[in-house]
Amino acid sequence: MNPNLIFSGKITLFIGIIIFLILGILNFKDKRGLIWISSGLSLVFFLFFFGSRAFLKEFFPFTDKIESFATLSFMIGFLSLIYRKRLSKKEFIVLMLLGMLSGLSVFIFDDHPKFPTPYLRTIWYPLHVPISFLSYAFWFLAAVCSSSIYCFKKDLTALKQNRFIVTELNRHGFNAFTLSMVFGGIWGYFAWGAYFLWDPKLIWSIILWFYYGNLLHIDNLPSFRKWREPMYLFGIVLVLITFIGTGFFSRSIHKF
Repeated sequence: MNPNLIFSGKITLFIGIIIFLILGILNFKDKRGLIWISSGLSLVFFLFFFGSRAFLKEFFPFTDKIESFATLSFMIGFLSLIYRKRLSKKEFIVLMLLGMLSGLSVFIFDDHPKFPTPYLRTIWYPLHVPISFLSYAFWFLAAVCSSSIYCFKKDLTALKQNRFIVTELNRHGFNAFTLSMVFGGIWGYFAWGAYFLWDPKLIWSIILWFYYGNLLHIDNLPSFRKWREPMYLFGIVLVLITFIGTGFFSRSIHKF
């Protein structure tokens, strides 16, 4: 594969991450126009990275760990941009830093792009993977917004609005993850002849799906409501186990 194109893609990714860092630290003193322009520019650099990987592999660029971390970084930045007007300054800064850390993680791996194996070459695979990372990003946003709820204890209006946003983010994340699991099951049928396998990634995905599905109802359960914020924060632990733990420290067939 063309080493110059690989290098160029990594450089553009790095530039996009640096813009994340600048956005997170400076936040342009609440100048929303500059925030939108800079965030959009950062996402353009990310798209160039994905485009170069797709050109090299002649397939969608979601087939290795480098692309997985870059996809999560992109999704966090994309959703932060979409929800910018509804996020506080501190929430936006934290999310930009999380997006940056996820993006920088790609540089700890050896980068040797390979053509995808035949069982990946189905439309159901590229439908499954990006949507799952979109759901992870929604849940990262929900956790960050949920943690900031402690700042609103004396402001009942802000407290109610924050809880509404967290529930909305979880609902979108849950719906996206459900759709991702459906696409993943169809892909699994064509790849391995079964909609479900006793694979660590699949088992933890089901645990994650039930966990966030139950959180959708916590507002209607007074006895559990006080655990709402800690449970959203703990959910990120489950996301990291599902994403990193099963792919890096188990014998899962999902090595990406």
